[in-house]
Amino acid sequence: MKKVILVILHLFFLSVAGWAQTVAVSQISGTVKDQSGALLPGVEVKVTQTETAYTRTVVTNESGAYALPNLPVGPYRLEAALPGFSTYVQTGIVLQVNTNPAIHVVLSVGAVSEQIEVQADAAMVETRSTGIGQVINQEQVLELPLNGRQVSQLITLSGAANDFVPTSAGQSLVSNKNYPTVSAFSIAGGQGGQTLFLVDGGINMDPVSNVGLPLPFPDALREFKVETSSLPANYGTQPGGVVNVVTKSGTNQFHGAGFEFLRNYALNARNFFAPRRDSLKRHQFGGVIGGPIVKDKLFFFAGYQGTYEKVSPAANINFVHTAATLQGDFTGIAACAGRNLNAPFQGNRVDPSFLNPVALKLLAMIPTANDPCGRIVYGIPNSNHENQFVGRGDWQVNPQQSLFTRYFFTDYQHAPYLKDNLLTMSTDASVGLKDRVQTVVFGHTFVINTNTLSSLRAGFSRASVIRYSPDKVPTPAQLGASVTQAVPNYLFFNVQSYFAVSCQNCSPGPWVSNNWQLSEDLNLVRGAHQISIGGNWVHSQLNAFGNFSRNGNFTFNGQFSGNALADFMLGRPSSFTQNNGQVGAERLDIPSLYVQDNIRLNSHLTANVGLRWDPYLAPYQAEHHASIFDMGWYNEGRRSKVFPNAPAGTLFDGDEGMPGHSYYFGSWGKFAPRLGLIFDPRGKGQETIRAGYGIFYGITPLFLQNGTHAPWANPVNIPSPVGGLSNPYQEYPGGNPYPVPSTLPATTQFPTFGGGLGVFKLHPEPTYMEQWNLALQKQLADDWMVSATYLGNRTLHLQIGEALNSAVYIPGNCAAGTYGLTAAGACSNTANINFRRRLYLANPSQAQYYSGLTNFGDGGNANYNGLLLSVQHRFGHNYSLTANHTWSHCLNENEVALNGGGSGQDPDNRHGEYGNCLSDRQHAFNLTAVVRTPTFSRTWMQKLLGNWQESTIFTKATGTPSSASLGTDNSLTGGGDRPNLVRNPTLSEPTISRWLDTSAFVRPAVGTYGNSGRGVIRGPGAWNVDVALSRTFPITEAQKIDLRFEAFNLFNHTRFGNPNTIWNSPTFGQILTARDPRIMQVALKYAF
Repeated sequence: MKKVILVILHLFFLSVAGWAQTVAVSQISGTVKDQSGALLPGVEVKVTQTETAYTRTVVTNESGAYALPNLPVGPYRLEAALPGFSTYVQTGIVLQVNTNPAIHVVLSVGAVSEQIEVQADAAMVETRSTGIGQVINQEQVLELPLNGRQVSQLITLSGAANDFVPTSAGQSLVSNKNYPTVSAFSIAGGQGGQTLFLVDGGINMDPVSNVGLPLPFPDALREFKVETSSLPANYGTQPGGVVNVVTKSGTNQFHGAGFEFLRNYALNARNFFAPRRDSLKRHQFGGVIGGPIVKDKLFFFAGYQGTYEKVSPAANINFVHTAATLQGDFTGIAACAGRNLNAPFQGNRVDPSFLNPVALKLLAMIPTANDPCGRIVYGIPNSNHENQFVGRGDWQVNPQQSLFTRYFFTDYQHAPYLKDNLLTMSTDASVGLKDRVQTVVFGHTFVINTNTLSSLRAGFSRASVIRYSPDKVPTPAQLGASVTQAVPNYLFFNVQSYFAVSCQNCSPGPWVSNNWQLSEDLNLVRGAHQISIGGNWVHSQLNAFGNFSRNGNFTFNGQFSGNALADFMLGRPSSFTQNNGQVGAERLDIPSLYVQDNIRLNSHLTANVGLRWDPYLAPYQAEHHASIFDMGWYNEGRRSKVFPNAPAGTLFDGDEGMPGHSYYFGSWGKFAPRLGLIFDPRGKGQETIRAGYGIFYGITPLFLQNGTHAPWANPVNIPSPVGGLSNPYQEYPGGNPYPVPSTLPATTQFPTFGGGLGVFKLHPEPTYMEQWNLALQKQLADDWMVSATYLGNRTLHLQIGEALNSAVYIPGNCAAGTYGLTAAGACSNTANINFRRRLYLANPSQAQYYSGLTNFGDGGNANYNGLLLSVQHRFGHNYSLTANHTWSHCLNENEVALNGGGSGQDPDNRHGEYGNCLSDRQHAFNLTAVVRTPTFSRTWMQKLLGNWQESTIFTKATGTPSSASLGTDNSLTGGGDRPNLVRNPTLSEPTISRWLDTSAFVRPAVGTYGNSGRGVIRGPGAWNVDVALSRTFPITEAQKIDLRFEAFNLFNHTRFGNPNTIWNSPTFGQILTARDPRIMQVALKYAF
């Protein structure tokens, strides 16, 4: 049945002629009346795009109404003619992406040959849609100061949008699995992977984590719009919001520019925490050109930007060993941490002969700290370059048909650096990268008749990320650990609160994703109805191989000695994991159909009614590596026939009951209604009251399925290995299970206490968001508009980690042999976690093959309420201004990260995770302005004061939340714990050395969970001013040179990061990071 439906969908898309960038265009609608106010049917209304001579014509209906949908953005001339009346002509109209201005025409009695010309732009008020949005126009894209010339920075200026705050290490939506300039934004409470990015109507997404692919450089873009809440039914796949981008195209006049932006450390300030300024040297250069190939028919546009950068930032802070600790003296380290070492280490001293040789070999590759607390500050030299190219062609075949295609290419190269400090390989910025993104969109527009238009678009995107490490990086085996070396030049040691060597996103390997897209829209105007019928199909692919745990990963949290650094030097890890690699061959089909009807009920009231069909199809595994653990199967003792030695409860691709090559069963019957009302009190398009409601479904990031599935990855998880750092497999049943054969026989043996099995509900519900809004807009005079908008939503069925096999704390003392104890003592400790897991306590013989099992559940919830106030002055009288203030609050139970969102500390109390969203900024204010000097009548004044321009971005926002964590497994259940909160931790006068009252957090009783909630610590707010000042020097009427100066963080105001929130860290409650200081650059641009 599924195949039949998919075939029908494919035939539907391919059978419709034409193309449309239905979401990268605009619309004009309105009414035509005579001077007495009577509506005039039969009036011919013609619009002409003045840059390309593109023309469209319609005739008013019996109600005197007209609509011209799907118009390319740009400047227009409108004409309205009817025998017996003078021809009405309006110029100066500028259409912006996905706007729907109303232009009402009044005809005067006279001859058609007579013209009445009006110079006026279209109304600014939205009269056709209940969606909430803000256009960032071409002037803002080109003239506002952009740090690094990244256009995506402007998204937050739209209001109700925040930079998405990454989750803990290894879970961030944006990492080295993605191209460096991908985008993750939270719009109106949506999560970072819930924003849809479109460029020229083509999907511009990385399916690895559902973030936006890089955008072309500013000179290649025309404008973009950020939208959210109650959008029409042609929008879907991501519920949070939409970023809709339009690239430049050629016109009937040749135009172009060449530019050079230069940055040098000599102009920059020092980062607050750095001992010196960085050594930044950056060159960004390139140019664009566009024009006609055949006038009024065929146009081209092309552009290139190169970026070459070298820098050695000096603000990396870690805590490492000292000369004293190398002699076994941890007195200074313990004093800084505020906690003595546990018994038997009296006086915070350790016999140096007990120090682990593997640890000492690693420390020999890290500088010894002179600071008594082990604090060191160092730089990670960074050398990279990027090349971008964009090309576009537009062809007006005839008055009914037009074609366009656009290609974008960007390539990023980053060389890793390692000389005498292994810590320089400890962050995402350390790894070597060879990255490339390519996108292409093609389309053809067909005007069937004056009231029917068909549109189709086809697109493809590819993101390729290749990670590699320098040759000098050792492996654990090369340091002396008795583990299998599967990958050269990679290791991972995490000494919590002190340092990490390498990172979770630094392992060598490829990450390649593809998106194929085909979509169709048929737009019909029938009387008072404007109907859109269409559909969309996307096919996503992920091909990857993750090596993160192939050489074995060691974590040290201080549970043995009370200090993580001491645990490391003693060779006592809190956990050890290893696997045979993550095989990613994930595929996902995303079909959808929709119908939308915008009904003009009368001159004052318009209704939006829509319905979208969004079937929830499950991703599938092209290499047939899908496996599922199901608790019902486990309780039944159900076993696999594909791998007979697999433990009960786990089935594989080919077993009866499995959903084909997938991980769960999808659902075809998912429908998303949309409803809205627009009230125009005076019927003039100058003010509106809008209200809307809609349901929006989300899709699954492909990395969620890219788990370490047994038996291919053969994952092993050993808590507190008895053999320690030197030999973690010393008492592991069966010994070291690696290497794993490349071809697995059906008789493959499964490891004891293996982890990482795919655990999905067989019939999950898709994530969806209910949205509602109420908006008031009013245009003041010709160029001012004010608005007030309430935005509300709630998200249901967020993917959330659900611990199915957590350990149970057993109080008291027990005899040797009980619960896996090797000697009499406490019944619960960190070494016997696997023997106290719920499944093992009920059925040891079967459960001995399972360690932690995290179900990718569908029970998460979130909600958002916000008030958005804005004022806008479009460019006129030599200036433009946009300002907005958002007052909002976002709450949820989890953040959907790369692994689907970690499980909460208490598996039996999911609501205990309900707290502030990580992206929650309760107040955010943005202001942008572009000001030009006027033309002076006196020559000397014009030479001195003329042709100057200043542009400013001012932002101010409250801080983002974070959660306190203990840093140790205090509950002894194998999860992450939070402390108890005994009073309000907020200080009246916080400092960076004591941002919060650390004494408000205390360790809970052993075996219990802390009561401190998620997001209870609020980081510092910040304000910032970026400025650009430029002077234009005309050469001829058509040529000019611009000299430009830009300053980012003009006043060098320190914008601190969030404090360290790990309770057992020596820097708990301290702020150790800050964003960029003042950075300046100069630029020269030639334009014609």
